[in-house]
Amino acid sequence: MTAGDNEKLLRRIRKLMALGTRNNNAYEAARAVRLAQVLMQRHNLSPEDVALGDVQEAVSYQIYSDAISIPGWLNALAAVVCMATGCRCWFSWYHSASRTGQARRRRSLHFYGLNERPEVGLYVFTVLSRQLRDATDIHMHSAYRLKRLKVQTKRNRADQFREGWVVGVWNVLESFEPSEKESAVLRNWLTQRCGNQALSELNVREARNCRGDTKARVSGWMAGRQAQLNQGLNGQASQLKALSLIGGKDDE
Repeated sequence: MTAGDNEKLLRRIRKLMALGTRNNNAYEAARAVRLAQVLMQRHNLSPEDVALGDVQEAVSYQIYSDAISIPGWLNALAAVVCMATGCRCWFSWYHSASRTGQARRRRSLHFYGLNERPEVGLYVFTVLSRQLRDATDIHMHSAYRLKRLKVQTKRNRADQFREGWVVGVWNVLESFEPSEKESAVLRNWLTQRCGNQALSELNVREARNCRGDTKARVSGWMAGRQAQLNQGLNGQASQLKALSLIGGKDDE
């Protein structure tokens, strides 16, 4: 059986199991479950195999940092997206070519979870990443354009602003934690996905302290609370609402 045939079989079994649990007709429900069990026995499939088939993966190649040490704000943003969508994620690398044809190592972020959640996670991460980039540019231009600061100080304040911005976003998103059963399925899926290539621990670089860092972080927090997730992107806005994501407003 090819991979495509196996996916079709798993899809059919999942539909039968769903029909068996949602059908008000007891006879039809029992018949659907029995047919699903027959197919599972015939093809030597366990309930765990069927559950693993529900796990999907979505990859973001629009990461605004290719540093070996992941910036703290980027790691926090990925964590917030996972918290809000019931996904899990890991950072990886991929190769691309520059305009001059030279090979470059670029960062990627892999979201994985049940059903449509990874696609929703990718949507949320893409939207928030763009808004964070724009908010940082506006803040750095308006707050420090006429001030003579060291380059490193500007970089530190930008990182402080970004970390504060992510905290502000976290304040206006509802937490969505998968059940223990779902978490076990995700762990099993990740083990199979990675095989012998175990994931290494992240090297995270937190924002450095500097003169004016508190003001920059507070400004980021206030801007992050204004983040908007209701703009459509690849048709994911409706799925976002289905996961009960909410936007917040300043209390002031």
